Amino acid sequence: MATPLLLPDQLTRDEQLLLERLWQRLQQARSAPASQGGLDVLQRYYDADRYMRSIGLNVPPGWEALQTVIAWPAQAVDTVEERLDVEGFRASASDAPSEDLWDLWQACGMDEESQMGHLDALSLARAYAVVGVDASGDPVISVESPQWMIHERSAATRQVTAAARFVQDARQVDRPEFQQFGQATAATLWPRPGMTVQLVRGEGGWVVVDRQPSDLPVIPVVPLINRPRTAYRAGRSEMLRVIPVADACCRALTNLQIAAEFQAVPQRYVLGASPEDFQDADGNQVPAWEAYMGRVWALANESAKAGQFQPAELRNFETAILTYGKLAASLQGVPLSYFAAGADNPTSADAIRAEEARLVKNCERRQRNFSGGWEDVMRIALWIRYRGKPPSGLERLATVWRDPSTPTMAAKADYVSKMVAAKVFPPSYGPEALGLPVAEQDRIAELWNEQDPSARLASALDRAVQPPALPAVSDGTG
Repeated sequence: MATPLLLPDQLTRDEQLLLERLWQRLQQARSAPASQGGLDVLQRYYDADRYMRSIGLNVPPGWEALQTVIAWPAQAVDTVEERLDVEGFRASASDAPSEDLWDLWQACGMDEESQMGHLDALSLARAYAVVGVDASGDPVISVESPQWMIHERSAATRQVTAAARFVQDARQVDRPEFQQFGQATAATLWPRPGMTVQLVRGEGGWVVVDRQPSDLPVIPVVPLINRPRTAYRAGRSEMLRVIPVADACCRALTNLQIAAEFQAVPQRYVLGASPEDFQDADGNQVPAWEAYMGRVWALANESAKAGQFQPAELRNFETAILTYGKLAASLQGVPLSYFAAGADNPTSADAIRAEEARLVKNCERRQRNFSGGWEDVMRIALWIRYRGKPPSGLERLATVWRDPSTPTMAAKADYVSKMVAAKVFPPSYGPEALGLPVAEQDRIAELWNEQDPSARLASALDRAVQPPALPAVSDGTG
C-alpha cells in the first residue's frame, strides 16, 4: 500500500461535479415514493412507523389515534433474513472451508455486520460493504446503509466506478436524529480506483481533509443488491409486493377498532323525549357518558320511548383480515401461518416442508445473489492483507451458507449416516454435511485425532525428536 500523501484541500473540478451528482442521486433515492424504491418510506414501512394510505372516509375526525399499522412488510423481510447465515468461504467449490478466510471474516466482526447488510439489502433493495485499512495496514470491513451511501456503476463492465458515503452529524450517530435526512457534514469520496478522499463541509463548501492514494485496482466499495434486473440493477425491496396488501389490512383493522369502539356499549335511541329529560334536578345538563350509560332510561315523560339498535356483526372483519393474510402469504411464497394468526397447522413434517418449498428456494436465490458481493469483499481484503500480492485462484472463491431449510437434526443425521454407510460420503465429511459451524468441525477433527492411536503415536514421536530447549542465559542485569 502506498503511503498516504496530503494534497491541497480543494477538490478538482471533476471531483466536485461527481460529489454533487452523487449527493443529488442520494436525495432523490431517499425522497422517492415506495413504488420507486424510496428509502425513507421503505424504512418506515419496515419499522411499522407509517400510517396507512387512506382516502379519509373511514376514520372520523378525532379518531385518528385508532389507526393501526401491521408489520407485514417487516415480516416479509425477516422470514428471508433469518435464514441467511454465512458460515465460511472455500478457495473453490470443491475445497473445504478455509480457516484463514473465516478468521479474517470474524476478525472484522462480519458475523454481526453481515446480518445488518442482508437486512438492509432485503428491505431497502441494497446495502454496501466497504473495505478499508487500519493503522497497521490490515483490512477492515464495514457495512453501510444505503440511506447515506451511493455508487455509480459502469454500464459495460458492471464494476463500481465511483462511490460516496455521507455523514449528517457525527454527534447524532446511533440516535433517532441520525435517520432524519438533512445536510451532510462529512463525506468519503472514491472518485476512481486507487484514491480515497476524506472531506468535511466548511463555510465555503467541501474541504479535503485527507487524500489516500493506493495501488488497489478497484474501488473498495461492494454493493449488495437484492433482486436486480437487467434493466434496473439497483435492486428492489422485498417488501414491495406485500405493502399494498398490508395497507388494505391496516384499513380493515382500523375499521374494526372503530366499530368495536362504537359497539362497546350497544347503540340506543329515545323517541318523544324533551330537552328537560336530559337535565338533573338543578336544571344542569346531564353528561353525555352518564346519559349514555343509563341514567335517563327511566323517564317521567309517558310519551317517550327508549330502544336499542341491533349491534353490528364484527366477524366480517376477521374474514377480511384472514383473506388479506392469505394474499400476502401467497405473494411472498411463505406458509399461511406466517401472515395469518390462527391459520390451520400443517398435518405432518412433510406438509411443513411442502409449504416452505417456495420460501427455501427464495432464500437459496438470495444466497446466490449475495455470494458474489461477499466474495468480492474477501478478494479486496486479501489484496490488502498481502500488500497487492494475494494468493492465486481467488477467482474460484465460494461462499458457504447455512442450509435455509428446516430439517430436524435427527433427519440430517440419518441422511449423513446412510451416505457414509453407502460410502458416498467419507466419514470426515460428516460434520460438514450436518451443517455444523466451521469452529465445531475443527473441534470435532481435533477430538478424533486425540482418539486415533496412530495420531497420538505420531505426536509423541514428534516431541521425542525435537531438540531440548536451551536454558535461558542471564546477562547479569537482573
